[in-house]
Amino acid sequence: MGILFIKALVLVTCFVELFSCHHPVISLGGKESHSPKPNFIIILADDIGWGDLGINWGKRKDTPNLDKMAMEGMRFVDFHSAASTCSPSRASLLTGRLGLRNGVTHNFAVTSVGGLPLNETTLAEVLKEAGYLTAAIGKWHLGHNGLHHPSFRGFDYYFGIPYSHDMGCTDTPGYNLPPCPACPQHSTTTSSHPRECYSEVALPLFENLTIIQQPVNLTSMATEYADKAVQFINYARLSSYQRQKIH
Repeated sequence: MGILFIKALVLVTCFVELFSCHHPVISLGGKESHSPKPNFIIILADDIGWGDLGINWGKRKDTPNLDKMAMEGMRFVDFHSAASTCSPSRASLLTGRLGLRNGVTHNFAVTSVGGLPLNETTLAEVLKEAGYLTAAIGKWHLGHNGLHHPSFRGFDYYFGIPYSHDMGCTDTPGYNLPPCPACPQHSTTTSSHPRECYSEVALPLFENLTIIQQPVNLTSMATEYADKAVQFINYARLSSYQRQKIH
């Protein structure tokens, strides 16, 4: 059971979690809006299957929190994703448009210089105009250079990795599939990495525009994601004056 639970946490590192918290009072076009708007969280899971949740398959007992959400909330049993791969599914979620329209039909690579086209309007940008605070926590995978970074796509806060956790070497091998060796300790070190392994660039962890860890420690990343999510929610509860004092 412990091993299954750890694997479930590692799956969480592949999620992009979009948080939006509405300002209690905000000026829109010179007018103040006092109407309450819902705060919400959207979770996009890359590789979760129907049978991975206990609510769907009684033999699974390692997803109690997700099962509780399903039992206490509204549960849908028919859902269609815009794509079966990372970048295109994220692009469609954020734009409301299929890949053939938003321009993202394949996954972006470590060497990609582009990303989600800059002329596409994201969900985060629309929410900010409506008075929300927004954050992205988890795997981005929609471009990591220049203005393609989430900090320039409508998000007030970002904490996560720029692409998949198996697209850069780490010091915690075994959490990657396929399993890859740890990052070389010296630049001159040569090794026979499998073809699927990335050995030249260590996987970075971003907080906003700053790399705070490289290579990422995968064993603690899920906990860090959860902590940052709670911190952001608590921050969003503060008044504008209280937030200004923090900065």
